[in-house]
Amino acid sequence: MLPLWRMGKEHLLITLMRTPRWLPAAASALAALAILLVCPQPSGAIPAFARKYNVKCYACHLIPPVLNKNGYMFKRLGYRMPPDEMDGTKPAPKISELDKDIKFAWTNSLALVTQGSFSVEKNTGASPPSSSSFNLDEAALFGAGSLPQTGFSYFAQFELYQDGQSNLEQAQVGYTVGRANSSFFAKAGEMHMQEGEGTRAAMFYNLFPDPSLILTNSNALNFSLDQHPVGINAGYTWASPYFKQVLGISAKVTNGLNADGSEILAASTKNSKDAWFDVDYWFGPDGGVTFMTYYGTKDQVQNQGTEDEFTYRPTIRRYGVFGNYLFFDKLDVLGGYLRSDDDWKDTADGAISKYIANGYRAEVDYYLQRGFAVMGRYDWLYQNIGGGPQARSQAWGVGGLKALTELGNVVIRATYNHERDVDPVSGSAITDKLFKIDLRLMW
Repeated sequence: MLPLWRMGKEHLLITLMRTPRWLPAAASALAALAILLVCPQPSGAIPAFARKYNVKCYACHLIPPVLNKNGYMFKRLGYRMPPDEMDGTKPAPKISELDKDIKFAWTNSLALVTQGSFSVEKNTGASPPSSSSFNLDEAALFGAGSLPQTGFSYFAQFELYQDGQSNLEQAQVGYTVGRANSSFFAKAGEMHMQEGEGTRAAMFYNLFPDPSLILTNSNALNFSLDQHPVGINAGYTWASPYFKQVLGISAKVTNGLNADGSEILAASTKNSKDAWFDVDYWFGPDGGVTFMTYYGTKDQVQNQGTEDEFTYRPTIRRYGVFGNYLFFDKLDVLGGYLRSDDDWKDTADGAISKYIANGYRAEVDYYLQRGFAVMGRYDWLYQNIGGGPQARSQAWGVGGLKALTELGNVVIRATYNHERDVDPVSGSAITDKLFKIDLRLMW
């Protein structure tokens, strides 16, 4: 199980990409990847949670950072390992008893995640249209865990380097009360809105370098679920004997977003709060369904920089249903739908109309063996404003990844993604073709 995994955007990559003749470069990179897949490299890196419980990353992940049912429960219990003996014949252990025999140690609560990548890209909206590069995309330091014999837990993510900057990405404290099969939790601080929530099809972090298009799409109002505002998070978790079935309910109330789409981290003129609600149901060996909804407002600057510039405060709504099922412990089939229903205004004295979007996602992941998977996905998004022409954006991708260590904390991946985005306002289209090899290291 990997340390302060995922929780922040997909970790360090050496993002290499770009040459006009990108297909030959991609072929060479694939050849290099093939050698790495056949000849794993040794590594002594040990993630913090794996160190603490003396387990491998696969205890909570199919392949890091993809959570399984056990990993979902681990987070819901305040970073405490679900008990093995919960058979229903006797009361489940109390939350404060789960880690009573484990002493606190800094080495078991701190972790470093880095990722680098080589990429080759061709983009009709960029100049130059083709490029390749090696980059250090991110280095992140995490601190997370539970305080022994209490219900308290904590989580913090500091970006040492991301997009040329460093910043505090997340910081929250939590308290969990109850028993391993029926518990309540509350958290407060800066947190990701959709990250780590939901069953696998609704999770941001997956086998691909980037989340599904329908989860990260930044609409015409400069709004996206990919945000980490300040707020509170509370929920309830129920589990049947042996955790064969799990029900999780969560709700968040946050400050929301500024007009430019950034998170509101302090006092502002926007006094109204945004609300998010999620229900997850896990069943069978490792399948689940998720329903989520979001309701909020944000300030919108329209026609910025022109004589017709004005501001208003639209209401933003999201409704989503997602599901997945793991067949034969090998084939994971995922799907999802997300509905957007937002206010829209063309002119200062005009009537409020609607921005409507319907997004769909489909994905198939096949685990050839533990730590080795291939995957393919397709996302499509229909958008229109004020009953105008429909704009269709779509993205598809294929790839493979392999853990290079027995622990599962060093992962190499190769992916190709083809995305065509259509602006619902102007109708202009941009096509992006990206081949990437990345290596993720987790200590």
